Amino acid sequence: MINKLFLTCALLLLSACGFKLKGAYPHDHLPVQHWQVSGGELQQPLETALNRALSYPKPFSGSPEAEIRVLDVQMRNDVYTITRAARINEYLLSMQVTAQAFRDGRAWGEPIKVHIRRNLPYSDGFVLGKMEEESTIWQEMRQDAANQIVRQLGFLPSYPSTTVLP
Repeated sequence: MINKLFLTCALLLLSACGFKLKGAYPHDHLPVQHWQVSGGELQQPLETALNRALSYPKPFSGSPEAEIRVLDVQMRNDVYTITRAARINEYLLSMQVTAQAFRDGRAWGEPIKVHIRRNLPYSDGFVLGKMEEESTIWQEMRQDAANQIVRQLGFLPSYPSTTVLP
């Protein structure tokens, strides 16, 4: 009974001082709150990752403070291992994404480069299932790339703001 009371008091004290769990990001602070996303095929995953990082996205009408552009996406599907009978055993799916943050029309920080690799076991007997698994892996890789890009946005160098705040 005393343990439950102590735990309840501790939780109330933590919540009263503003403590809140923010998710899996080790550094979930973004330098600006309003982003424009030009992501091509990573558009939706980037918007989702930004909304998660901005724990309370606020409605915004007007021009964004900064923009994140995906400059290049390279996706490769290579044979990773083969059996002694010269049959494909595994594929290596790799994705390389280059993105750049822009503020006031100028590049902000260095380009962000993300490399993601996944193994895909292959079997001749389950071709249709493996095609579905491959598309699922590609989608997860896009989400992972977007999360890594947003995580790296938190480490952009400080930038003097040109907007006047009221």
